[in-house]
Amino acid sequence: MYREKLDIWLESPYVDESLKEELKKIEKIESEVEDRFYRELEFGTGGMRGKIGAGTNRMNFVTVAKATQGIADFLNKKYSGEQLSAAIAYDSRNMSKEFAGKTAAVFAANNIKVYLFESLRPTPELSFAVRHYGCKAGVVITASHNPPEYNGYKVYDQYGGQVVEDADEIISMINKVNLKDVKLTTEDNDKIVTIGNELDTTYINEVKKLSIRDDVDKNLNIIYTPLHGTGNMPVRRVLDELGYKNVRVVKEQEMPDPMFSTVKSPNPEEISAFEIAIKRAGELNGEIIIGTDPDCDRVGLVVRSSDGGYVPLNGNQTGALLLNYVLSSLDEKGMIPENAAVVKTIVTSEIGRAIASKYNVASFDTLTGFKYIAELMQKFEDTKSNSFIFGYEESYGYLAGTFVRDKDAVIASMLICEMAAYYKRNGKTLLEVLKDIYREHGYYIEETISLTFAGASGQSKMKSIMENFRENKLSSIAGKNIPYIYDYKMGIELNLLTGKTEHLSYPKSDVLKFCFENGSWLVLRPSGTEPKLKVYFSINEENESKSTQVLENTKKEILSIIDRIQINN
Repeated sequence: MYREKLDIWLESPYVDESLKEELKKIEKIESEVEDRFYRELEFGTGGMRGKIGAGTNRMNFVTVAKATQGIADFLNKKYSGEQLSAAIAYDSRNMSKEFAGKTAAVFAANNIKVYLFESLRPTPELSFAVRHYGCKAGVVITASHNPPEYNGYKVYDQYGGQVVEDADEIISMINKVNLKDVKLTTEDNDKIVTIGNELDTTYINEVKKLSIRDDVDKNLNIIYTPLHGTGNMPVRRVLDELGYKNVRVVKEQEMPDPMFSTVKSPNPEEISAFEIAIKRAGELNGEIIIGTDPDCDRVGLVVRSSDGGYVPLNGNQTGALLLNYVLSSLDEKGMIPENAAVVKTIVTSEIGRAIASKYNVASFDTLTGFKYIAELMQKFEDTKSNSFIFGYEESYGYLAGTFVRDKDAVIASMLICEMAAYYKRNGKTLLEVLKDIYREHGYYIEETISLTFAGASGQSKMKSIMENFRENKLSSIAGKNIPYIYDYKMGIELNLLTGKTEHLSYPKSDVLKFCFENGSWLVLRPSGTEPKLKVYFSINEENESKSTQVLENTKKEILSIIDRIQINN
């Protein structure tokens, strides 16, 4: 089957000669042919993502054009007779500009007006552009924080969020596209409009409106790294226009670099990405360090400790600090609206719910992926049931305001700096504030482990592991009872104490959540964009020592179970 697909590509007049030459070099390597053709790139929680190269399981001009044609077919069917438009942005990765141009050319050939950014921009600004121009769709070419050999393709709906409701139909339309069906025009088509600095200014002005306090110490020493990505200009601009006087960028990582040559991975979730920034902070008396990923939708935070060292905070900790700051500040000013709501994902710490409850703010959970937070935001808007205040996920994504419908590291960076500057003026560091939060709400500790399962065999292994946990229901682990199991694929909540099940009102997703008696939990979830099985842990005990011990015991036992499943299959 893989050979047949290879031959089709080699013989097709619709496949670029450069891709054919690449395939000819590997056509005798069976494992390579299989990996490139065993599947089509799939849309997961973050759209389509894969290594750049030739083949159906790669990012290239053919897969990008095919996906775009399918989306164009969907748009022309759903909005038949309407004037259609789409916005397109791209990041600093290899081939991002070229893939964006190909996407624009296919849309234009299908009678869809295109708003194409003149140069690299953050993903959240694409979301803003979709809403600003009244587009029916948006596309951003990015692989977020993946290694340099990857690129990707995120699709947005008319509300500026990544597609949810129409995802299955879009995938179906893409799968129906044959290579000969792809329509293409030149990139100087008059349906392609270039977006310049004017939209940047409009977006930045909206971001600045989210500032809650001006009574902060704007002499805070801030070290910022864009990790060679799109955040450099917008993050520095918004901080400069708000009056922060000591923002120093990490020069080695300031300019766009598709190879991300100064880091092992351009991922702010990994402390290694901050090595140069931490060194620079030590030299410049930096009080906080912020780092945004290549498409500037995630931000990591490192803070100075009392002994002069630097401590990285995870996404749950930064999210708790931001949520606590936003709600306490709005409460102080009497600005918390009626029916205020906070939204987080099912793999995000429960400490957020505790903080929100203190301020009588409702908390809502969604499936993993910020697109589900955006979907709920739109539901709030349509029904007027709630007022969205803040949304976040453990994987370093945060959002305030409603003019963007995706995680936004420009907004989050501004709020982090404002928060640190406010507490500094009041004689506290962020670490001290975090300890106050733990003392008030309990000591929450979280960790995520990613287990890699590459290729077709890896997909099979992940499926086997998930099936095993479904069939052999985990009733206890590390000496802790598990009274509840949430199976989001089957759409049920199982009470192991009574044997009763209840329906879950979430979209179907291959996720299992095991809840302990005290509110701690663990989650198993195959990634939607990478060949990884993610295991999330959230432990809540009375102190740090107890939480750490329970976490280590739970990790050890669950990984042992996963190892046994693989050995027996």
